Amino acid sequence: MNNQPIDLTKPLHLVVEGSTAVLTLSRAPVNAIDDVLTDALEAALAELEGNDRLAILRIRSNQKVFCAGADLRMIADRFGTEEGRAAMTASVRRFHAVFDRLAALPMVTFAEIEGHALGGGLELALACDLRIAAHEAKLGLPEVNVGLIPGAGGTQRLTALCGSGIASRLILTGEVVSGLDAERLGLVQWARPSAGFSDAVGGIVERIAKLSPEALRTAKGCIRLAGALNPAGVAAEIDGIGMLMLRPETAKRVASFVAKSSG
Repeated sequence: MNNQPIDLTKPLHLVVEGSTAVLTLSRAPVNAIDDVLTDALEAALAELEGNDRLAILRIRSNQKVFCAGADLRMIADRFGTEEGRAAMTASVRRFHAVFDRLAALPMVTFAEIEGHALGGGLELALACDLRIAAHEAKLGLPEVNVGLIPGAGGTQRLTALCGSGIASRLILTGEVVSGLDAERLGLVQWARPSAGFSDAVGGIVERIAKLSPEALRTAKGCIRLAGALNPAGVAAEIDGIGMLMLRPETAKRVASFVAKSSG
């Protein structure tokens, strides 16, 4: 695929140039993840999977945040019934499948977190190999604040990345940290001030783009084998979301958050 004009009506767009691909999230206003955005992400991944010339995939946003996570309006509409629980469980399984597909891409994947990455937005970034955050960005898995849990691999990937201590701190308290603290905790490999963010990203991308795609694929495959997710943990996460979707208290917490966000 060649460099094409950007269609801002789409939830994301993909540009490939040389050994670098750029996937830009563009679902206004905060890149909330719904089934449409998931469809678009899956289509982009399908296009990238067979490209053995790519060294790196950059994932970025043209909105004020990187990604605010799952669309809570979609979730709110699915509470209280078996049909709604089944629909949400199906969506969560799909989120897992798509993020697993992202994690399995042969090229290096690089999340550029210049704005906030919360909930599913951080889970998207955690499925990437490399992450850089602006000092001022906010990162976290705050789902417990609305009576839910991270449902797209966050309990598993954050624990594998940072250990159970850091994962417990962030997931069990709903704490949100700055990009600078995210680097200290190990959530991201780099943190830079917003003023120098683009230059820092450019330097990293330039370095990787010059490397052998074959060597990168081989090294990435070895790293993935060392950090493979536990299927039992993944299943528990998906089942947990389904159970919480039937609880009236969770429905009230989500509805309250949506109302405050809309006000």
